Amino acid sequence: MEPISIENKPLYKINFTKMQGAGNDFVVFEKNKVERLNGDQSIMTYEEISKFTTKLSHRKLGIGCDQLIIIDDNPNDKNAAYGMGVINCDGNIDNKVLSKNLKQQLNFDSGDNIEQIIETKSGIVKTYPLLNHHLNNKDKDVIMVKVNMGTSKISRLQSEIDCNTPKTLSIQSPIQSYMYTIDIGLPYCSKLECVYVSVGVNQCVVFIDRNIELGYLDSSYGDYSKFSTINIQEISDIIQRNANGFIDIANVEFVIQSPQDKLENKVISRVVERGSGETLACGTGACGVAVASILKGYCNENTESIVEMPGGKLLIQWDPINSEIYKTGPATTVFKSQILI
Repeated sequence: MEPISIENKPLYKINFTKMQGAGNDFVVFEKNKVERLNGDQSIMTYEEISKFTTKLSHRKLGIGCDQLIIIDDNPNDKNAAYGMGVINCDGNIDNKVLSKNLKQQLNFDSGDNIEQIIETKSGIVKTYPLLNHHLNNKDKDVIMVKVNMGTSKISRLQSEIDCNTPKTLSIQSPIQSYMYTIDIGLPYCSKLECVYVSVGVNQCVVFIDRNIELGYLDSSYGDYSKFSTINIQEISDIIQRNANGFIDIANVEFVIQSPQDKLENKVISRVVERGSGETLACGTGACGVAVASILKGYCNENTESIVEMPGGKLLIQWDPINSEIYKTGPATTVFKSQILI
């Protein structure tokens, strides 16, 4: 079968894998194996790839995805198995740590809980494919992957930032270091009490019931049965346009919890990612939600927190003393193909 061309005069040939984890989907390919059709053999850059990202990620005219995952087989850190870069579907190069999609490059034939070191723009990430996990499904090419996401950080005001010594967020952190009330100015949402957490990138976590209790948010947002349909995009746009003195706000998460969820150490969340809009799941967002839920007493830190997003469940373990975060979630290959673009 001839590869599909989405332009009359294609400039590149790309062998790719379409992957998804809990509904968050990605186009994955090796940076050094993108072929320029004009014969140019110079090193491919992230900036060059970003120029055709919107065409690749278009869900009607391209492959369709939330982000591109670019694999670099020549990382700067020689202890790393490979490097990984992320480009949002709008073409912006991101510094976030993604991990649900790493199955493409993991060696699954060497036994369970193998540690692999991956270089990302946010730093080194360690991954562990869980070959014997009870949620694996070989027939559907699904395997659970555990990832050390690093430590949670405090998102501080720009005037307080010391880039060389980022401050760790732990259970002992003063409440004023992560709790903020911000103006929204909408008829149904005057303000929001938010929890700001940095997990590779900044997260703004909004607990629905708390903001209704404070009188900031219309009570209609508290209907558990309608949580999947309420309008969160307008509020998120306001938050993401105005970082309120912070470096930036990449993701905004809205969280709700029923009494039964509380018993299961679970919260329900929807997420709006900068550059991608609302997505079915987000790994760093789920980590931010879990940390915020423990800080606010919605979840227990002594066991894994379950963060359920529209695309599925992610399991998050946060050590509130040393602030280390582990995330476990599915990695699924959808298909492999080639495209001319």
